[in-house]
Amino acid sequence: MTPITLLAAVGGAPDDEDAIAIAADLAHRHQSAALVVNTFVAAPTLVMEPVGVGTTMRPQMWRALSQREDAVKAQIRGLVDREAKRFGLADNPAAAGSIRMVTTLADGAGLLRELTLVDLAVVAQSSVTGEGAWLGALDEALMAAKVPVYVARDGRTAAAKAAAIAWDGSFEAARAVRAALPLLKDAAEIAILQDPERLETWQGASADPERLKAYLGAHGVAVETVMQVRGAKVGPALLDAAQAFGAALLVAGAYRHSRLAEALFGGATRAFLEARDGPHLLIAH
Repeated sequence: MTPITLLAAVGGAPDDEDAIAIAADLAHRHQSAALVVNTFVAAPTLVMEPVGVGTTMRPQMWRALSQREDAVKAQIRGLVDREAKRFGLADNPAAAGSIRMVTTLADGAGLLRELTLVDLAVVAQSSVTGEGAWLGALDEALMAAKVPVYVARDGRTAAAKAAAIAWDGSFEAARAVRAALPLLKDAAEIAILQDPERLETWQGASADPERLKAYLGAHGVAVETVMQVRGAKVGPALLDAAQAFGAALLVAGAYRHSRLAEALFGGATRAFLEARDGPHLLIAH
């Protein structure tokens, strides 16, 4: 059993429970510690009124914001307590197989501090599709802290189910595979997915699925299935192949091209992130 240092970044969204449930499940299975970070900050978007040369908010507005923050904190606290009870996890930061919550985190710098020594960050779907209360968790983890991210589509475990790896031989895909090793050891079966028509010349031998099979085999992970996929767009084609295989988890590199290019022209990462009904996603940049 390989321990994993886990962090779940949540912020008052309806699907916070998915991220917390997945983090708790992983902590339980791998006898690891899971930290649940509350990233919610009530933005002062209410009407301001001038006072001298500056502005201030009316007392009732401050109270409303404070009450909202307290409500989110209580909601997350309840979810953490529920999952700790379900898996028998101690709310103790020093204990293996534990879960705990940081209830006050005012800015992105605080999240980066917590991400410093984390193997895997878990976020819910709303954090990657623009619905979450604080949308920086994915970028902070992937881009700044270089921490692999697990996107929880729901709260159901992917362990003991099929998993798929989108493999193109890139550094990003390799980092995702290395991060996913403990989870891949839990998989019932694994498929390597590849669109050979989308491989660039320089990728060559690096993208050979046999090299990946040999690497995984050296770590005790057996792979019998290699699927070549083809489609007008590589992201949807890989997703379709993963779902046809019955994968509950898709492991992939993220943003091999720039995020601007992904946003303007689309790309595999964007397709993976927006697939609400797809498998859980583990990505690394």
